[in-house]
Amino acid sequence: MATKGQATRDRIVKSALRLFHRQGYKPTTIDDICTASGVKRGNLFYYFDNKEEIAHAAIAHAVVKEKAYFHSIKAQDTDPLNKVELMIDGMVEYAVQRGCTAC
Repeated sequence: MATKGQATRDRIVKSALRLFHRQGYKPTTIDDICTASGVKRGNLFYYFDNKEEIAHAAIAHAVVKEKAYFHSIKAQDTDPLNKVELMIDGMVEYAVQRGCTAC
């Protein structure tokens, strides 16, 4: 079970990830992240020194999720061509579900 602090940190990271995806890294402000996560500005800086550090955590979070997906595909089929097809189908589905049109 995650501690309250870990839950707050995760909420910041997930909120930032959504904002970076929706509006881009540069236009997203610390205030946007605070509003989206429900965390006060001073509290946010307890967990992260700056927006760049939040972005690194958001990328790491996304990579962990993607790794799990690719490992599940690896276990589904033994034929290499089928694995590639499953990965491509999964990436397209992932992009469509999240509204990525230029990803």
